[in-house]
Formats: sequence, structure tokens, C-alpha cells
Amino acid sequence: MAGNFLLPLLLLFVTTQQPSTYSAVVTPKEATFTIPIKQRDRWTWRRTDTRDNQQEYRMDVTVKNEGNEYTFGFYLWKYQGAVSGSGDLNDLISAGQKSLFERTPSRLMRIVKDAQVRVALKGDSVVISLRDKDYIKRMFSSQPSDVLFRVKIPGDSDISETVPVTYK
Repeated sequence: MAGNFLLPLLLLFVTTQQPSTYSAVVTPKEATFTIPIKQRDRWTWRRTDTRDNQQEYRMDVTVKNEGNEYTFGFYLWKYQGAVSGSGDLNDLISAGQKSLFERTPSRLMRIVKDAQVRVALKGDSVVISLRDKDYIKRMFSSQPSDVLFRVKIPGDSDISETVPVTYK
């Protein structure tokens, strides 16, 4: 009898404690990409132990479509003379760059200046979104089956995760 009571309680605990997972959802009007992030009490950036002119943080998505490659998301570099900062994850996101890059025929990455990449914190996840219908069509017209998530956080192992795309 006690087992009948404890099982639903255990299932509730396990269900509510599940970590966020990576996801990629694309509609004609919005593309949303979710990255689970281990929370910290305090985030620091442009750290003294990071060499000048080095990328310190990266949370991005790469997609290949019709022979083209696009990478977009959040980046933070430590440039020479940069002042260090600290705060919560929202502060870190505010301090960094949100950009879209397109790989050129010479294999260099070129920034796409007019792209509006949004990066926001939602619970224990960072959500990267694109809401420009023309860019969404340009990047997902052939409905690529998956995207590559990459995460770089000082002190953590780099993450590279291939995730299927859900089209709605």
C-alpha cells in the first residue's frame, strides 16, 4: 500500500527535476533554439586568466542549407585592455555579442550586419531566436534535418551537440 503512494510522489520528483534539453524548432515566422545551461551563483567574463583577443564564451547554432553554412548565437571575446565583469547570466548575455555569420566561399565567416539574433535566459536555458522571415527562409528553406549546438564556458568542457530540427 505504501508503495502505491510513494511511486506517484517519486515520479513527480523525477519529472520536475529533469534538466532542460537542447531543442531546435523552426516555423515560417520564428526559429528557436534552446541550450540547457548549468546555473552558477556568479558569472565572470573578460577574466584575467583569459588571454587577450580570445573568445571566452560561445553559445551558438550552426546550420547547413543548400550548400551554405550559417552560425548564430551569443559570443563574448576578451580584447586587450577590456575590463572584467561579473553578475548573473542575464548580465553576461547583455555584455556579449549576438550575431549571425555566413561562411564565405573562401571559408571565412562573414558577419551578417542586419540580422537580428535574440538571446535570452528562460529558466535553466539560453534561448536563441530569429524572427526575420527572410532569414529563416534563407537558412532553413531545404529543411535541414539537424543543427549543431556549440557551447564554450570557461572552466567547463566544450560542448558540441547535434540536434534534430522540428518544423511546424
